[in-house]
Amino acid sequence: MKWTLLVVVALVLALAGVSQAVAGEGIDVSGAYSPEPPFGTTTCVPVGASGFMLRCDTTDFVSDYSGSLQGTAVADFTELINCQTGRAVGHGTETFTGSLVQVGAGTLKFTDQFSSDFDCELFFPFNLDINSVAVKGSGGLAGLQGRLHFDDTSYTGSLR
Repeated sequence: MKWTLLVVVALVLALAGVSQAVAGEGIDVSGAYSPEPPFGTTTCVPVGASGFMLRCDTTDFVSDYSGSLQGTAVADFTELINCQTGRAVGHGTETFTGSLVQVGAGTLKFTDQFSSDFDCELFFPFNLDINSVAVKGSGGLAGLQGRLHFDDTSYTGSLR
């Protein structure tokens, strides 16, 4: 009986510690991500009569995450590509399904704002600058919010 009580007390204290870490200063996260072929479905239409501006909508763009976040994200986004300047800007939403080390497993929904250099001949972005805001979590990630920053291959940020 005493051991059972000790185990229950230890579990409650451990969970309280995780909750305080999530609710307090935040949890620093970092790692890598990699897009997975076929890179979603993209449709583009010209913008204006210039011939060098495109608006592209992409759905079901899948990325694998490793590091603090372990799992898969599916994104839908819209971008405006300027082939004259070689730049792109855009926004979208992303749903991560997986786990955050030492917190739990579930889903996180993000809103994304991004810019990049863009090679219109190869139709390929590079020098990515993505800012994501976690707006909603579920399961073991319920209540988490925070910000992440992405470059071409990695992410850093804080969730709480």
